[in-house]
Amino acid sequence: MFVLNNARGESVDLNSENLFGNTPTGLGTVFTNTYSQYESYFKATKINIQQGQMQLNILFGDVESRSYQTFSQFSTFLSFQPLTLLYKTGVDTWHRDARLTSLTKTEIGGTTVLQTDKLFEQFTIEFINPWYNNKQGRYKTYNIDTGLSIYGSGFFNEQGDFNQNLILQSSGENASADSRPNLSGVTNNNINSTIVYDSDAITLNYTGTGSTEWYYGLAEAWANMSDSVLSFDKTYTISVDVKGTVPGVAFRVSNTFSPTTKISNDTWTRAVYTFSILNLSGDNLNKFYIRLNAMASSNTSGFVKGQTLRFRHFKLEEGNTATAYTSAPEDGVTDANMKYGFGFMGVAYDDENGNKPYVDEAQVDITSIE
Repeated sequence: MFVLNNARGESVDLNSENLFGNTPTGLGTVFTNTYSQYESYFKATKINIQQGQMQLNILFGDVESRSYQTFSQFSTFLSFQPLTLLYKTGVDTWHRDARLTSLTKTEIGGTTVLQTDKLFEQFTIEFINPWYNNKQGRYKTYNIDTGLSIYGSGFFNEQGDFNQNLILQSSGENASADSRPNLSGVTNNNINSTIVYDSDAITLNYTGTGSTEWYYGLAEAWANMSDSVLSFDKTYTISVDVKGTVPGVAFRVSNTFSPTTKISNDTWTRAVYTFSILNLSGDNLNKFYIRLNAMASSNTSGFVKGQTLRFRHFKLEEGNTATAYTSAPEDGVTDANMKYGFGFMGVAYDDENGNKPYVDEAQVDITSIE
């Protein structure tokens, strides 16, 4: 029940066979109160806690022959002050610092407390502070468990049966020179044509000689792959709505043409091309470009000055399937075909998610925008 520590960090158990403490007094608290009286009423003006003393009777030694030795060792222990009394209740441990007031010394069988074959003495200490309870905090480091996540909630517009669009400002609607389809980190351009930004699309008007190519370059030659969001080791699918008076269009990716898509000036046609970007050699090592070329007899012949090529809703996505058009998440636009809802987003610590934010669709109330 009682353990006593000294200033050297040594401890003695006051309820052991060698030191058997009993009949403790002074464990409680006494206050001195000062009052101001008004008629028969008293208002407390000052409350002081009294210092307090604890007295304990101690039986020294487990046998008579060791009683004096135990008393001597205990006296030496008490010389290193201040002392700390630990009161263990079985539920918690309370501490109170103290200094020695007295330790009686009689003879075996001659004590006034109790006649016995061992030294039986009175031990008194004065407390120098109230009872206090030490709490310990333990900190443990560990490796992150697979599958644990940090989650947050909010509204998201990157859910549904489609892939992320890698082209920024991709709609082509109400565009401008500073806000038109582009790939982050690289230069975009139009060649041998004027460009008009209509409310529903972008229009190129051919200004060449009939034997010069014209196109819209999403990533103009030669762009550094390291500056873009693309890579050489992935498969991509690009798609766009096109119409115009030019006979057809084709995508051109680092000198490789897609099959030509025939178009008309009356209806929108969706041109689609799946590709991987080849890493070339020499001066073009680690470089690339992506264009939407006008096509007639070829990319450099059969054109008529003033021909038009109109385009809208560019999409470049990972994989070999063209999914429904949606804007890039960076554009902050909610499109037709896009699903959104209130859900949970977090950082997942596993190889599949690559420590990137993602939406847990299993916990989302999805609404379709038509």
